[in-house]
Amino acid sequence: MFISYAQNFEDVILWRALKHVERGFYVDIGAQDPVIDSVSLAFYKNGWRGIHVEPNPEFATSLRNSRPDEEVLEIAIGKEDGEIEFFDIPGTGLSTGDKEISRTHEARGLQVRQLSVPCRPLWTVLDAYVGRDIHWLKIDVEGMEQQVIESWSPSTVRPWIVVVESTEPNSTRQNHMPWDFKLLELGYEFSYFDGLNRFYVNVEHSELRNSFGPGPNIFDNFALSGTASGPICENLNAKVDALRRQLSEEQGAKAALETQLVDVQSARAALEAQLVDVQSARTALEAQLVEERGATAARDARLAEVYASISWRVTKPLRFANHEAHWRWARIRNKFWP
Repeated sequence: MFISYAQNFEDVILWRALKHVERGFYVDIGAQDPVIDSVSLAFYKNGWRGIHVEPNPEFATSLRNSRPDEEVLEIAIGKEDGEIEFFDIPGTGLSTGDKEISRTHEARGLQVRQLSVPCRPLWTVLDAYVGRDIHWLKIDVEGMEQQVIESWSPSTVRPWIVVVESTEPNSTRQNHMPWDFKLLELGYEFSYFDGLNRFYVNVEHSELRNSFGPGPNIFDNFALSGTASGPICENLNAKVDALRRQLSEEQGAKAALETQLVDVQSARAALEAQLVDVQSARTALEAQLVEERGATAARDARLAEVYASISWRVTKPLRFANHEAHWRWARIRNKFWP
């Protein structure tokens, strides 16, 4: 099953058209995060490789760390060849090279960080792959689409499919008119609009247009990754967060039970040690009892011998008389000397 990571199912539509290609190649301009809202990650996991163009230093570093076997160009794309002002909006996908757009975001309370970044025309990137098929090219540059597309010539490289974000940032208002005709001049036919992006197919691969039409649906056999930032994944992400909290609570309860178990085991060990001491004392007492019983039996045997002796029987009248005398004397003493 295909796992979608893109914000608006761009990867699902591209995969529908290109899943017959093994180990394909892509160019992702404005690649941003290697996972969140990534159009390329699903292809990467299916054996594809490509080039990422990303002027944001944090995103570029993340891409290099996550995709060490892919090239990351930490540059902007435009008609100028040199340095341009780049307006980074941390924690978002809204960073742009358009000053007016950055002011709009700043007015909404977003933090804007101004940077100076290298800039190259698109043709210099594409011409590095002359003779190699580029199966899709994505352009997501937050208002700089016209500059990117106008910097395509004089390259003759034609990716099979081009995807361009075609609405104003955070808006449904389409902004493709200034650059749409240029793509048509480059040999592309408009094939699909998904509410956010326009998809174009090169005339040399017009058969791919048959894959466009219906939006992502059950027959595309895909599942959500849960990493996309859009509202489509909010319910899924909420469930994941709830499960994570439940797991954390259960792990805490497990840790408490394990602590209790250690205490119980320690108490058991102490009781077992006491039991050993008691059993040792019992064994000693039993041995002492056996010894004393033996001594008693010996005394009884000696006494029996005495009772059975002739002298004991002969002196019996004397013992009786002595006892009688003691008794009578006691009576006389008590009578006269009370």
